[in-house]
Amino acid sequence: MPLVALDLDGTLVDQASAARRWSNDFVQAWGLPAGEVDTVAEALTARRPKGEVFGALVERLGVPAAADEIWLDHRSKMPSFVAVSDDDRRALIDLKEAGWTIGIVTNGMADNQEGKIRPTGLDALVDGWVVSDTVGVRKPHPAIFESLATRLGCTLEGWMIGDSLELDVAGGAAVGLRTAWIGDGSDPAGFRPDLVVDSVAAAASHIIDVGAHA
Repeated sequence: MPLVALDLDGTLVDQASAARRWSNDFVQAWGLPAGEVDTVAEALTARRPKGEVFGALVERLGVPAAADEIWLDHRSKMPSFVAVSDDDRRALIDLKEAGWTIGIVTNGMADNQEGKIRPTGLDALVDGWVVSDTVGVRKPHPAIFESLATRLGCTLEGWMIGDSLELDVAGGAAVGLRTAWIGDGSDPAGFRPDLVVDSVAAAASHIIDVGAHA
């Protein structure tokens, strides 16, 4: 069956809102100025390894704790802060009923990412997933997409849906997938997503309408 591969953070789950909730708690817990909430939340949603993020935050904010300690707190709490919209849940069900194989391909640590996939119920809505931590390679490297296809027993024929032009659109296109970009209102200069949408639900509706081979 054809594949719909999906990113996790910022695509299936609202990473920005979750990051802001954690940032607010973090700033309050350490008695930091309220204005630092925006700084911390922005850093958390940056597309860079989280180990680097927390090291930079601890140094900049002068927090008297090790970066690894703060990172562990983040990893333990963030899964409870994320959510999946009802429309996107319905879209995954519709895709499966239309005959698509559905998989999640995400960068990150296995415990953190699976801590979002399972509690949100995404594990029951998709056919499987791969996390960069467990396969040793990150998007946009082709090997992580190939690992997903192998795990799901399908070929790399279909679509990649994600919110990152560099990781999801370029990465998916490089392995032959058509791409749906969940846009942020900017011009995707230098990239050529096949579809620009505002949600997984919107992408799924288009994919189902055009069919597997259109």
